[in-house]
Amino acid sequence: MTMTLHDREDALVRGLLTGIAVFRWLAWAWAVVVLVLSRSELSEPEARAALALVLVGAALLITVVDTALLGTDPARLLSTPVVAAEVAVGVALAAGDELAYNGVSHAQTLSSAWPLAGVMTAGIALRWRGGVVAGAVIGLGTAAGELLGPNPWTDADTVSAVSSVVLYALAGLVAGFVTTRLREAERRISLAQAREEVARTLHDGVLQTLAVVQRRTADPDIVRLAHDQERELREFLYGTRGAIGGGGDLGSRLRAAAARFEDRYGGTARVVLAPDTPTLPEPTVEALAGAVGEALANAGKHGGATTVTIFAEPLDGEMFCSVKDDGTGFDPATPEGTGLRRSVRGRIAEVGGRVEVDGRPGRGVEVRCWVPAR
Repeated sequence: MTMTLHDREDALVRGLLTGIAVFRWLAWAWAVVVLVLSRSELSEPEARAALALVLVGAALLITVVDTALLGTDPARLLSTPVVAAEVAVGVALAAGDELAYNGVSHAQTLSSAWPLAGVMTAGIALRWRGGVVAGAVIGLGTAAGELLGPNPWTDADTVSAVSSVVLYALAGLVAGFVTTRLREAERRISLAQAREEVARTLHDGVLQTLAVVQRRTADPDIVRLAHDQERELREFLYGTRGAIGGGGDLGSRLRAAAARFEDRYGGTARVVLAPDTPTLPEPTVEALAGAVGEALANAGKHGGATTVTIFAEPLDGEMFCSVKDDGTGFDPATPEGTGLRRSVRGRIAEVGGRVEVDGRPGRGVEVRCWVPAR
């Protein structure tokens, strides 16, 4: 069963939230380890062990609730109240650490890792701006704890507070930015797959029907109408309108050359462009388009070809382009004409590429070109 775009995005977000849930549990476990390792500091008369236990308990409550929501209603994890509650506990951990230890020096803070889960969740739910705001708020919580603590404010506290704000805000920025890019990538993949399914369906039905009409009718007007409709439909499916992939202007230039071949010689030319085609420099596009145009002209004028396939794909750091026809072919011993020598080989050589021509009498001709992809 084909997944819809909404289903794919839900699966993506659920995967991200699952990863954050695992991180949240591990971070809470680390907070417990910190609490145990620093129990001697908490046993000081001035320390407030009860506050530390309350803070870690609040983090456990949020962790349990968020895990339960992930299993029952993942969308609620991204709701504003749930995100705000987790960020609030993160702020309490950041501010309460200094108060719990009452200024007593300890190796690791209770808020070293757990609040990051809330920052990342805010980045997913509210995009990068929400992640930055949540991170900054938690970072300011650290500064608030220093201000409320018994020790006087120092330059080191200023550096620590600024570092906390910047690092937490950066975490929110990265989480929001990465999530946005992943959603965009998922959307493009879904659209590409949907277009491929439509193209396959139409190719197996409408396009083949139009081709049969062109072959079996003797009325030139109907042939021309079917031919034009076939071209427009192919342009919609594979052309510049909704084309997916790179290649700069290569795809449109190759399709324009194919259209000129069909108009002049009455054959059918199909362009197949690999979806991972890179963006090519303009001189390279010009050289390939010119060489393909000349190869098509030779196929129609000298070879009498009725069907031509133009194929292009990146291959081992180069861009490969092939023009294969079903024409009469030629004798390899025959000297190459001016068009092939200058317009094909000459153009490709100017951009540092190479050309190979494979032709036999009665077997058509294939012109293969390789040019640098960068």
